[in-house]
Amino acid sequence: AERLAIIEEFRAGDGVRFLVNVGVLTTGFDAPKVDVVCIARPTMSALLYEQMVGRGLRGPLNGGTTRCRVIDVQDAGLPDGVQSYGRVLKPGGR
Repeated sequence: AERLAIIEEFRAGDGVRFLVNVGVLTTGFDAPKVDVVCIARPTMSALLYEQMVGRGLRGPLNGGTTRCRVIDVQDAGLPDGVQSYGRVLKPGGR
């Protein structure tokens, strides 16, 4: 219950500005106004990497921000299957 309350505060922009999680907010999480994504774990799945980065790359046409900073702490770059963020930047993500 506490986790859900904190996530809802973050989504609403009501005080909580940063969320740190491990494997909780990867796929299916929706908070379009995210403007920084920090990936601090190894991610071998191209799909999972796109999902995590996509939290901040919705763009204004999809209710998101105009800019997003992506920080990859491990500095491994994109997984082999991801060539660009183009797909997640397009309206509707397709």
